[in-house]
Amino acid sequence: MSRIASPIDQIAQHYEVLVIGSGYGGGIAASRMARAGRRVGLLERGKEILPGDYPNTLVQAAEQFQLHEPNGHIGSRTGLFDFHVNEQQNVLVGCGLGGTSLINANVSLEAKPDVFDDTRWPLSIREHRDTLLRDGYARAREMLKPNPYPETNAPLAKMAAHQHSANKMGQVKEFYRTPINVNFESLPNNKNHVGVEQLPCNNCGDCVSGCNNKAKNTTLMNYLPDAWNHGAEIFCQTAVSHIEKAADGWLVHYQYVGTGREKFDAPTQFVKADIVIVSAGTLGSTEIMLRSQQKGLPLSDQLGHHFSGNGDILGFGFNTTQKINGIGFGDSKPADRLPVGPCITSVIDLRDQTKYEHRMVIEEGSIPGAIGKIMLPMLSTTGDLIGKNDAPSFMDRVKQKARSWASLWRGPYFGAIQNTQTYLIMSHDDSKGRMVLDAKNQLRIDWPGVGTAENVEVGNARLNAATKALDGIYVPNPIWSDLFKHAIVSVHPLGGCVMGEDAAQAVVNHKGQVFSGKSGTAVYNNLYVTDGSVIPTSLAVNPLLTISAISERAMQLLAQDRGWAIDYTLPSAPKRSVVEDKLGIQFTETMTGYFSTAFTQAASTNLPLYEQAYQRGKSDDSAMSFTITVDSDDLEKLISDPKHPATMAGTLTAPALSAKPMTVTHGVFNLFEVYPEQVGVRHMNYNMRAIAEDGNNYYFSAFKSVPSDHSPFKIWHDTSTLYVTVYRGIDKRGEVLGSGVLHIQPSDFVKQMTTMKVSNAKNEQERIAAIARFGKYFAGVLWENYGGILAGKQDEKS
Repeated sequence: MSRIASPIDQIAQHYEVLVIGSGYGGGIAASRMARAGRRVGLLERGKEILPGDYPNTLVQAAEQFQLHEPNGHIGSRTGLFDFHVNEQQNVLVGCGLGGTSLINANVSLEAKPDVFDDTRWPLSIREHRDTLLRDGYARAREMLKPNPYPETNAPLAKMAAHQHSANKMGQVKEFYRTPINVNFESLPNNKNHVGVEQLPCNNCGDCVSGCNNKAKNTTLMNYLPDAWNHGAEIFCQTAVSHIEKAADGWLVHYQYVGTGREKFDAPTQFVKADIVIVSAGTLGSTEIMLRSQQKGLPLSDQLGHHFSGNGDILGFGFNTTQKINGIGFGDSKPADRLPVGPCITSVIDLRDQTKYEHRMVIEEGSIPGAIGKIMLPMLSTTGDLIGKNDAPSFMDRVKQKARSWASLWRGPYFGAIQNTQTYLIMSHDDSKGRMVLDAKNQLRIDWPGVGTAENVEVGNARLNAATKALDGIYVPNPIWSDLFKHAIVSVHPLGGCVMGEDAAQAVVNHKGQVFSGKSGTAVYNNLYVTDGSVIPTSLAVNPLLTISAISERAMQLLAQDRGWAIDYTLPSAPKRSVVEDKLGIQFTETMTGYFSTAFTQAASTNLPLYEQAYQRGKSDDSAMSFTITVDSDDLEKLISDPKHPATMAGTLTAPALSAKPMTVTHGVFNLFEVYPEQVGVRHMNYNMRAIAEDGNNYYFSAFKSVPSDHSPFKIWHDTSTLYVTVYRGIDKRGEVLGSGVLHIQPSDFVKQMTTMKVSNAKNEQERIAAIARFGKYFAGVLWENYGGILAGKQDEKS
């Protein structure tokens, strides 16, 4: 499977349509706008993780966790599992190209029609249930390819146990197999409808830690490559901070995360767009819009309100008398394991209940093999503390203990854990949560009493009944207890930028257009939100298909309003060549100094002239600085190519040129390139474009001089001093605007060393070897240029 994300240095100055996020809302927006013939850019804060690279051990999974908690952020900003810790309502979402689709259970069920009768939905949505919304559901199914687990495939123990629970609960007719976005058949040439390699499901059960088997239909397998097929440009590790209105469109401010820029407190980068579609997920979109409002963008006061956890309830039927096989394969061989099946394969559908709070679905699940080993101590402890054990006799409890010992000694594929059913309920809550920015500018969720609402009490009672049918111990979500104030976890957050009739009721209209004030129906015509954040009520079912239908509908209306035609023809196929992954290296560097517009000579090697410009800039208080990320996607080329090329992206700050920081793109870095004009001299070259918010372009051309006739004591000075010339425009053909000198401060150099990373290493040994390879080359050049002086002196003494 080929990568579709582009290097960040290739981001354009301007896009006709810019999409923020890559889940169902963002993937659909990018695909449909690209199919409408627009120039589309997409920003995703996470990394592009391909099948085969998802975590399948406990260590790997731990490395992919990031936590947002009251005291700050913990872990990698690009960690796949993004957990938001709050006092009452916790949320887990995905972070990566594909958004939460990478770690969800793929269930594609429609919301019941009566959901849309609620007056919190705009009238236009209610009227379009059988027209545009119906078309949206159909188009989403066409791309996501949902189907139930085949009757002809291997029987699944967890599905059989769930059916047994339904029968015992008197819900025989309410049990059925769920449609899931998983491929179960061999495709021609192993290629799907958008030209992506796809294989049949191998029943590993690791859906929610990322499908390594290329079977799960995440947006990375359909909408996103389809957008790429039609020309969309996709950029990862670009965390959007806020949106700013510009005279001719929008400025979208972002930070290149996972590169170490945060260590230097670097300013945001930006990109311009005519139309912006915010699809960063319920939490992400709301956070971006809150920051935008904080920075002066007029928006509805309803922003952040009407948060719903979709009535999510998690529980476990621990240590039952039936085999469940609910722990995924992880890093074990499929031949050694009984089939687990996709994460969710069946449902007990109770959405026709009379009382609103009693309407819900109960689904069985699986636990990824990566965390299987920690399930026994967790469930044993919580089962003793808060579990409900309905084992009818003393001997039954003895057997329970024996199964626990079997799991302890033989692992999670035996005994009590092998006999544990995982449950997930979606129900109706009152959507009265609120998202706000705290004093640290972090998103927080406030929702007192959410864990003691009637739907939660009823849901847990039903899960207890489902477990009792299996003669097991019902263990509710461990944090749903008095100790943790009945806090709950949602994996299906909704709301925050809800749709409605006007700004007094909602944040966006039925098309997803953002209201431009606190009241009335006036909107920003070119600013949209389309993802789970616009859903104004709970759905009592897995929301992905409804989010997709709403997003399909919004894009159809956006195109119709502008007279654009979306070509929905399938299949589509890649139209661009892809680059083979190679070992690469990356680091982030900050340099500071002074710049003067009084020195407008063309670039030269007259170093004293640059020093004069530096002194003049210093006396005029004309500072200059940059924070750039140098990225080589081919370490061997960086070392062996005579030009030693890499790319650069980041920010340049120079008040003499622009009052606000400029964004650096199309940067080229040359490491120790031989400078032919001077024998024995090498240059580290920095050439890059700098784009100002007012639209002006500047070309930054600079070099570090590494001669062979300097004392070794000048190594630091030479490798940390940059001689700068700035031109107007996008290359050296423009007029010279000034010169100066920048330096690396020792404290910044220490930080820089911590940002060095290796890309595409298959394992830790390969990563360490790549670092050593780069270090050996770097040190070797320095010894070649400076060590000769010492060697010569030794020769003279001898």
